[in-house]
Amino acid sequence: MRAPGTHTVLTAQAAGGAIVLRHPNWADYEAWADLRARNQDYLMPWEPEWTDAHLSRNLYKARLNRLKKWVAKDTAYPFHVFRAGTDVLIGACNITHIERGSAQSAKLGYWIGEGFARQGFARAAVKSTTTFCFEKLGLHRVEAAVQPDNEASIKVLEAVGFTYEGRARGYLKINGEWRDHLIYAKLSAD
Repeated sequence: MRAPGTHTVLTAQAAGGAIVLRHPNWADYEAWADLRARNQDYLMPWEPEWTDAHLSRNLYKARLNRLKKWVAKDTAYPFHVFRAGTDVLIGACNITHIERGSAQSAKLGYWIGEGFARQGFARAAVKSTTTFCFEKLGLHRVEAAVQPDNEASIKVLEAVGFTYEGRARGYLKINGEWRDHLIYAKLSAD
């Protein structure tokens, strides 16, 4: 089963209000760069190291071109998360590493700006994209990796039905260091 094209829009409810998820576009650059810049220190413990060009227009444009190719090839579906009715960008939730054939799986990653944290937005975004994976993409398994000390993210995953499966040693290079991650997964049958 193939998913909708590059104009996919998802909606969900959160404790702090409704959200809209849609694929990034060029008009989002200013809001994205501003949100990322304001949250760099907040996100640094959980993300790969940023280069000096991370927030540049050229890199964003290149990222958009890459993302469009991934959607067209059905290998990834990136979403920006907006507070519904306001067009305020609050984060992102991305489905990547889609495997077809016998695996029928994908990986999920997300971030929410500090000013929007702990209001249910991450939970709504993860739930909505996971539903999209199962109902629109026809996948069987969605996996998420989280650092053991990221209690907020662990709570998000567990709240939407992800199950702890184990620890992966040196799983991702975060802020310049290889870090262990806990692996959580949700199956279409869950």
